[in-house]
Amino acid sequence: MIKAVTPTASVRCVCAVPENDARRPRPISRANRSGVWLVPVVICCVALTAAVAKQQGHQLSASEKEHILDGQFKVVSTTEGIPANVKQAFSEITREPSFALANPGQKFQVTDAVVDRNLPIRRLVFAGVKADKWFVHYERGGRGHGYYVLVFKVDQHGDTRFVWGGSGPNGAKNLEQLRNMVATGNLSDGENYHW
Repeated sequence: MIKAVTPTASVRCVCAVPENDARRPRPISRANRSGVWLVPVVICCVALTAAVAKQQGHQLSASEKEHILDGQFKVVSTTEGIPANVKQAFSEITREPSFALANPGQKFQVTDAVVDRNLPIRRLVFAGVKADKWFVHYERGGRGHGYYVLVFKVDQHGDTRFVWGGSGPNGAKNLEQLRNMVATGNLSDGENYHW
């Protein structure tokens, strides 16, 4: 059976299958046509989430937190004591175009009220190195001032990888206190952060 179709704004399905038959092809509704663009958007969002998750390391178990800063770390009290590869990894995780971390006692952007655009938004509390592992403990100003610790691992080629990070409202005064704060969750990895 052939039906003539008159030209209209929408296209009608012309076939010999009765209209109430489940085998009859259905026209694509406007909702389905406009929903097609969601597929690439969802794929991009999943890829971006995976990239951010990779950059942010992972959450540690309570046991891993207790031991992440174990061992004889040499404490570093100025940014000049941090090697270039760790500075670069720090810049990447903090999404800064270049390394920007004030030394202890130096001025930095404490609040979100910008006083001097040349001041960094982060200030070193102290850092530490032990063999192939580095940590950087610092405070971050701006909206929601807080304290952070980032842990990096350096391979035999000098490539530096972000391992773990945590944040909290208070900073540590020394390495032993920092270890305790990480182990007890006072510097927590429970949320996503703007390092």
